[in-house]
Amino acid sequence: MTYKSSKPVEAYLVKPKWRRRTNAVVWALRARLLFCFDWAVLLLARRRSQGNQGAIFCLHGLGDLLLAGHAIERLAEWMRSQEVEPVLFVRPTFVEFARRAFGVARVEGINRYQFSRQLRYRIGILKSVTGRFAVAVQPTFNRMFRVEDCLMRATGAAQRIGNAGHANFILPSERHLGDRFYTQLVELQPGPMHELLRYAEFMKGMGLEISQQPWQPGSNGEFQTCSAGLVPTTPYMVLAPSASHPRRSWPMESFLKVAQHIASRHQLAIVMIGHKPHDSSAVMDLGGKTAVEDLPGLLASARFILCNDSGIYHLGVSLSRPTLAVGGGGMPTRYFPYPDEAAGPSKAVYHSMPCADCNWKCSRIQSRRETAPCLQEVTWQEVAEAAGALLRRNT
Repeated sequence: MTYKSSKPVEAYLVKPKWRRRTNAVVWALRARLLFCFDWAVLLLARRRSQGNQGAIFCLHGLGDLLLAGHAIERLAEWMRSQEVEPVLFVRPTFVEFARRAFGVARVEGINRYQFSRQLRYRIGILKSVTGRFAVAVQPTFNRMFRVEDCLMRATGAAQRIGNAGHANFILPSERHLGDRFYTQLVELQPGPMHELLRYAEFMKGMGLEISQQPWQPGSNGEFQTCSAGLVPTTPYMVLAPSASHPRRSWPMESFLKVAQHIASRHQLAIVMIGHKPHDSSAVMDLGGKTAVEDLPGLLASARFILCNDSGIYHLGVSLSRPTLAVGGGGMPTRYFPYPDEAAGPSKAVYHSMPCADCNWKCSRIQSRRETAPCLQEVTWQEVAEAAGALLRRNT
């Protein structure tokens, strides 16, 4: 979809003052209502005894989970040294992947969207975490009051350590309530920083050291193979055109043009994943047929990976495969480029715009399903050129 507007870019950079004030009041009221609701649930559910488990909450997307890999493993090791059994909480679709990847005996799923929107689901989760934990850690910079803060409060753990977070995800009024749910908050330095460095900084604030290099899944050998029939017998590239939201997705037709260009130049089959089935004889469509735990085996054998700025991008980087992502301006620097991109087999194609760092709250689109202008401006020709250069550099 082509974006057209008669307004200059500057007209979209700041919301009207009345709208910002209204939003702040609404979110402040919602935070207090959740505070009271959770208090009533926990009052009835609270157990008097405290368990000997340790909770680690990483409930965002696959990319966030991969970027937290070193931190998760180090936190689990630290908990075991204190004779506490670590329990990792992730999205339900990532449970099997996380069980294989992190060496944590117990992995449980929490759907953050249902937790924040469905009261019955929320009650069940609050009851399931209360009274079990001696220690709880929330390492993500994307801290939200209605999810991470409320879960930390519900654990009732004697030691509750969290990332102080940033203003794009938690309002001052929410922070005022949420800060009291922690026994220790780790403040991180302001300014642009890649998430790998953010996690390293958080762990350093806990007195623990971790690597600042991409975490590599499958060190325990559980990802060496993929489900039967998913991996082609001929050399192939992987095309992953999906993203977490339509506004973060580069157009499908552009992806297909680049994929077909690269495939013909390098004699590669095209395997497409993570998208609703596509009617094309030019691709091997595995949309809806690959579980998350199958992805490392599939991507590890790929000659090239083409995707949005998504979990597939970060998984490709972790597996040291030639990976090219088309990125937008919602959160530049935090997720791409990687600190050592020039020396590695990955690259992100991105057009900088004056409205960058909007946290994907784009004011320049007229529909929630419209691609953001910063992505629309990226042409398939420049992505194809970058892909060719990346493949030449890594062959």
